[in-house]
Amino acid sequence: MTRTSKCIRWLLRSLAVFVVIAIAAFVVWRVNLAHDVDAKLQAIRAAGLPTNGKELNAYYPAVPDNENAALVMTQAFALMRNYPDSRSNEIDQIQSFPARWQHPTNEQIQLLTGYVEMNSNALAKMAEALKLPKSRYPVDFSPGFETLLPHLDKVKELALLSEYRAVLAIDSGQPTNADTSVKDIFGMARTLDEEPELISQLVRFALVRIAIVTLEDRLNAGELSDAELANLANVFAQQKEAHFIARGLIGERAMVVPFFRTSFAKLKQLSNFEAPQAESPAPQRPSLFLKTTGFFERDLFFYLGAMETNIFFANLPPPQNLAITNFSKKMAENARNHYCIFSALLLPAISSSLTREADDFARIRLATTAIAVEHYRLLQGRLPDNLSELTPQFLPNVPIDPFDGALLRYHRLANGYVIYSVDRDGHDDGGRKKPADWRPGDKTTYDITFTVER
Repeated sequence: MTRTSKCIRWLLRSLAVFVVIAIAAFVVWRVNLAHDVDAKLQAIRAAGLPTNGKELNAYYPAVPDNENAALVMTQAFALMRNYPDSRSNEIDQIQSFPARWQHPTNEQIQLLTGYVEMNSNALAKMAEALKLPKSRYPVDFSPGFETLLPHLDKVKELALLSEYRAVLAIDSGQPTNADTSVKDIFGMARTLDEEPELISQLVRFALVRIAIVTLEDRLNAGELSDAELANLANVFAQQKEAHFIARGLIGERAMVVPFFRTSFAKLKQLSNFEAPQAESPAPQRPSLFLKTTGFFERDLFFYLGAMETNIFFANLPPPQNLAITNFSKKMAENARNHYCIFSALLLPAISSSLTREADDFARIRLATTAIAVEHYRLLQGRLPDNLSELTPQFLPNVPIDPFDGALLRYHRLANGYVIYSVDRDGHDDGGRKKPADWRPGDKTTYDITFTVER
């Protein structure tokens, strides 16, 4: 055997040994990865939390039909009507009303009057629903991230309808009738309290904001009686500052986990923005290549770790929970750097959702404080010089700003007052309200405000 042939044989043997070692190392890594992912999923289940859509169905508490407000709400949805002509587009285009010192135009009043009247049956059915103590919408989460939630659009439309009814009551000189709308909108928000999906909780926040805008309009429209103020104070006392986003993230995680183990065919369908099939298709197993390489399993391991931390932060009270903002940005950057494709797509939205919860807390606290200010004004015949004058008769204590942990701010105005939170930037702007025509490019900082000028 020549020297050259011996060298070739040695190189081939060395290469074979290297390949065997590499395969063995990969197999060990892949087995450990599968073990680690399964361990995380088992830990989630052991904590009584869901890891897929079917488990999420069980996590969403069952409610007896005779106690279920959501079932009656779906009847209200079925009764909702819109104009059969171009006026339906005009209704859709109404996002918010002019500033509180202006009145809706005659055309808007006429349009909304007809819209509210044609939906009187839907409003009556909604009021019937809100007398029931519990709520569970008829949703099947088994399809996971393809689950359809049509009730969310409907409940928001019905909340806006209640706001329109309040606007008409205020414009007609009967502002006390607007109090019912505030209560009803909060009631509709409560029907989403237990819904374990992030988008559901974001819609819930939107309803709370509609209720508070309606209250602000009401307080600007005229003086309230002691009974009316007591009723509104009771409505706000029932608003829970629970960790709704944490619940939404738990559901979001459960719906997304199967996404990491889907097939190439399903990924292609999603990348082409194809609508889900009308009937649930047979389960699509992940391709042998995806399963063998563990590419998306590695991504799933990263996602589960990030979501565990996100849920931990979401269960903290504000402003401690706002630390998630920096964490989520860092995790999203790490996901991109380590080619965790799905994690990089899914994680960035988490930080903004948690600041939405702090926004929700701030607005409820502002509104609660404004009711106390109005109660003080009614009994004392003047506005307080500072919020400490409200305690303990009208408020047990001055509420905390969820964004910086300081007390809510209060300023007397020439013809009223503003109560405000510093918002997510943490900068005190003296109660400067974000304008209705605000654009993302605006570098000016604003506060979250509740203003009464009367």
